[in-house]
Amino acid sequence: MKSVVIRDSTLREGMELPGVELSLKEKLKIAGILDGMNVPEIEIGMPYGIRSCLPLAKSIKSNGLKIKTSALIVSYRSNWKEEVNIAAESSIDRIEILIPTSDILLNLKDYYKIKKEAIPELLYETVGYAKKHLIEVGLGFVDATRTNLEFLVRLMKEAQTSGADRVIVYDTVGIATPPIMKKIVSRIKQKSSIPILVHCHNDFGLATANSLAGIEAGADAVDVVANGMGDRGGNAAFEEVVLALEILYGVRTGIKLEKITEFSRVVEEKCGIRKCRVKPVVGEFTFLHSPVMHIRNAASGNRKAFEPFEPELIGAKRKFAFTLPVDYSDALEPFCKKLGLNLKNGQKVSILNALHKESKDSGLSEKQVLDLIRKTVKKRSKR
Repeated sequence: MKSVVIRDSTLREGMELPGVELSLKEKLKIAGILDGMNVPEIEIGMPYGIRSCLPLAKSIKSNGLKIKTSALIVSYRSNWKEEVNIAAESSIDRIEILIPTSDILLNLKDYYKIKKEAIPELLYETVGYAKKHLIEVGLGFVDATRTNLEFLVRLMKEAQTSGADRVIVYDTVGIATPPIMKKIVSRIKQKSSIPILVHCHNDFGLATANSLAGIEAGADAVDVVANGMGDRGGNAAFEEVVLALEILYGVRTGIKLEKITEFSRVVEEKCGIRKCRVKPVVGEFTFLHSPVMHIRNAASGNRKAFEPFEPELIGAKRKFAFTLPVDYSDALEPFCKKLGLNLKNGQKVSILNALHKESKDSGLSEKQVLDLIRKTVKKRSKR
């Protein structure tokens, strides 16, 4: 793996949660942050909503942002041609045509009104019509991970012949496992050279693992969402996938990692969906140390002992909490050494009591720890 295209879907999947309603200005702010992070593409339009995303697509272009936009069009609606026309005449850069592929979806005949054997013909018709409008066209295989694999292989061949620019493999209800995702992507990759994007849901907590498995198997791009937001259990988290690719796989994403914490914070603030305090990568406590060994190593400079990467890499800060029912004397030593202090037992007790009290809510930065030690020592010396 040399490179992977990151497509952010926060302004599509993230909007599918109750109570999340952003103004055009707020959406543009998020798009601007992503553009500043060098994210190449964002998904902004949802099924049945091509018109609703046009103002944002126009604003992105008029404000000089380089980031590309994509929107979704459902193939089984009678007005799909009208929606293609609307997209082609707008500022949207790419459309993804959604095609239901699993027997489970196609069982709802009065809604989809498509027979399985007619899907290849529909694929050719929709892609062909869209390509005439000189717009980039992707094909989204909905519920791909519950679709017969040989049927997917056939559709992949048809997609390439039709002229589609890429295919999206949707793990629509998050039921794939990494071995299954690897098998699907590697199999369809063998039969076509068309780029593949994987889109994973987190119903079983496997969205990040499945996304990485798809990339290992040859997927060229991946959908991610800030803080793992998305309908039901959410989607593959932007911060998890990007950091895993960069650090664990050594794959360059081109993303400015130092802006990840800010991006996470802005999305949380604007959308009103609070993330877990122990959320991987961007949780409030992700870089908080409370065991004695952890604090001693981190404060002494041996941070790799209990940190997979330094918080500064993503614009975060390290914190310490002296809250466990243990003897923190060893943890206190490196801080005192930096201050040139040789404490007596009484001073240690006072300092540790103060650190316990002040760090119990959300921890303290190294500067705060040092300042509190100075303050406590000074206070005792005046007695």
